[in-house]
Amino acid sequence: MKIRVPGMLILLSLFFAGCKPEEEEITPIEYVPIDLVAFAKNLHGFNLLGKYDVGWSNPGFTEEDFIIISELGFNFARLPLDYRTYTQAGNWDAFVDHEIEEIDRAVEWGKQYGVHVSICLHRAPGYCVNPTSLPLNQNIDLWTNPKAQEAFLNHWTFFANRYKDIPNTELSFNLVNEPNTNVDEPAYVNVMQKAIDMIHSINPNRIIFVDGLEYSRKLVLSLKNSRNIIQALHAYEPFRLTHYKASWVDGSDTWPVPFWPMLDISQYLFGPVQNDYQSEMVLEGNFIEGSEVIINVHQVSNAITLQIKLDDGPIYSKIFQCGSELGSDWTEIIYNSQWSIYQNISGKDYSVTLPAAGTKLTFAVPQGDWMTFNKITIKSDTGSLEIVPGNTAWGSMQDTYKITSAGKITDVDGNPVVALGSIQTTFETAETEGIPIMIQEFGVHNQTPHDVSLAFLTDLVDVFRRNDIGYAMWNLTGSIGIINSDRADCDYEIYRGNELDRQMLEILQGFAN
Repeated sequence: MKIRVPGMLILLSLFFAGCKPEEEEITPIEYVPIDLVAFAKNLHGFNLLGKYDVGWSNPGFTEEDFIIISELGFNFARLPLDYRTYTQAGNWDAFVDHEIEEIDRAVEWGKQYGVHVSICLHRAPGYCVNPTSLPLNQNIDLWTNPKAQEAFLNHWTFFANRYKDIPNTELSFNLVNEPNTNVDEPAYVNVMQKAIDMIHSINPNRIIFVDGLEYSRKLVLSLKNSRNIIQALHAYEPFRLTHYKASWVDGSDTWPVPFWPMLDISQYLFGPVQNDYQSEMVLEGNFIEGSEVIINVHQVSNAITLQIKLDDGPIYSKIFQCGSELGSDWTEIIYNSQWSIYQNISGKDYSVTLPAAGTKLTFAVPQGDWMTFNKITIKSDTGSLEIVPGNTAWGSMQDTYKITSAGKITDVDGNPVVALGSIQTTFETAETEGIPIMIQEFGVHNQTPHDVSLAFLTDLVDVFRRNDIGYAMWNLTGSIGIINSDRADCDYEIYRGNELDRQMLEILQGFAN
């Protein structure tokens, strides 16, 4: 097994040995401007997980994937990498030749089949959105630790030099996947800018995708007007629809069966501990005496008081206290080591009967941290109304909503409250600010009913298309893909020895319409 160490270490060893490397005359690469908006909008494809995780997703890339992408009319492949798949175990400064050559082959296949390849550090030195057990010397934070930042820059220096002569029409870089809500903009931009400057010092024409903030949901406004930078966004809202019963999402098996369209209402009720976001959910309508109001609680952080009011008068109050034992309120115990608190899953109903008629119901957390809810149900002799929140973004605040005589939910101006409005707003902001963007992840896990998945994806891809936004699904093959997705309720077509979801494919091909 051949191990390659970064070039700087070789130069230092030569210096201390009294040797001087032979000087070469290098002609700098001249910067040639391109239309980034036009470039990004014409990219459509998938993520390939050949080196996604050293433990369970590391078979390498195959030529067949690139043939399929090209044959089905797409032209983009994002390669989310785990740095441990191409470095020596326990030493992220030692690059393993035969592992790197697997990435080389993917780049070459991209060129051969007309598929643009984007290399992404999904697990970068010092950060991954999916926490796992790491050696002590690698369990350090990219945003604050100089050693992690040095390793991060070494990896991008390596790739920038290795592929410096490959045209930007064939290859791009995506620096790091999904900074979470604990990463603020100054810390994030500080590290990203170092990598950008270094890569562009090697090849100023290299196009670099920078993920948005808050799990790639939010634009990084301080990076606008940056040369050869396209911001990468991920479109997984409503999260309760796209990640229903996903094994990697705590408590997702307690969510209601998804439907479409869902409501653009926040799942969060924030208390005073989260004073920046604390807000009440207010429902205005005609509420009948004796009606039952049921709230299905999903998750509670630490401790809260849940309060329900009718016409500003409290009618229900309950204290939730998380701990290490299940008790009567919890179905799953979750300990958050970062904050040293419990954030348990409930999934249980709590109800109150209205003591009188009224015109306003208020749901609030007047004390404590935060909670999320799965559903609010209002039952009376005349029928039942269900409110399922579709907005799972952290920090999304509650508002006032109206229930019409027909049982529809609107805002105070009478407009329907339907999900996808937030991503449309983000697209409009990007256009106003002159920020080139691309959707580099989206899709629906295979436990969501197939007809619901198709209906949602039809509307979502239509939003992409109407805004001229390029997009890549996560993934090509697997539970969120169009091939071998193991859906129990899908009629598959056999294609090149695989099970192809033709209906989903045709939705994704809408860019050609």
